[in-house]
Amino acid sequence: MRKIILPFVSKIAFSPAVFSRIAGVTLATSLMAGCAFTQGSDISNPLTRKASWFSYLNADDLRVACSAGEAEGRIRLVYNADYYKEVRSFEIQPQVGFDQFNMVSRVFGPAEVSQINVDVNAPLGAFGGDEATDRLDRESYVRLTDALQSDGFGYQERDGLRLHSDDYYWVAIGCSSKQITLAAWTSAKDNLNALRFPTVLANLSGIERALPQPPAADAPKLPDPFYSKNDRDADSRNFYRTVRGNTLR
Repeated sequence: MRKIILPFVSKIAFSPAVFSRIAGVTLATSLMAGCAFTQGSDISNPLTRKASWFSYLNADDLRVACSAGEAEGRIRLVYNADYYKEVRSFEIQPQVGFDQFNMVSRVFGPAEVSQINVDVNAPLGAFGGDEATDRLDRESYVRLTDALQSDGFGYQERDGLRLHSDDYYWVAIGCSSKQITLAAWTSAKDNLNALRFPTVLANLSGIERALPQPPAADAPKLPDPFYSKNDRDADSRNFYRTVRGNTLR
């Protein structure tokens, strides 16, 4: 991703190799893997989240807007802190002129099952949580993008990396010049405690609850469990996504 916001963040250089290796075909594939998350969808709604989480995690809505030139500088970050315990999402949206940015932070956690007619054990089932909207200035936005870059955003080669629902991982997806960049970090492969950008995010967000602590770097790493093809999208047990180029499948 050469630049996160072309008009003024020209100093942020990203490797062009991460772009559009399989963008068109893989986007169509991900849209078939469940209900598509669109710009009009409400991820705070547990039913929407249950039906379209994989699409949201892959930022299908952002990809469509990006290809149309309508998402310059947008960033989506998702922190999976053992899916059935807690998930955080952060949406950064530039405003006209790129001088101000809205950041919406959300916390998803287990909710009272009796309040909604979904299976709490299913991926993307009954969850509720907190939400905060903060206004960022250009300096704060650049501080975040600098931290992302220092942690590998735009430079990673993670093809084949599996992101397991019962693990801790971060996904970051951004749009620049009608191109998408995806980065992923998982406690199975990375020291999440050494990443810079989570601290920047936490300091910018109006959510007062601290980010869930990921496992220590020296914690035992378990080998990837064996899953059949059907387990990838299973709706009543742990599930996973796999990095393929700049998409999640």
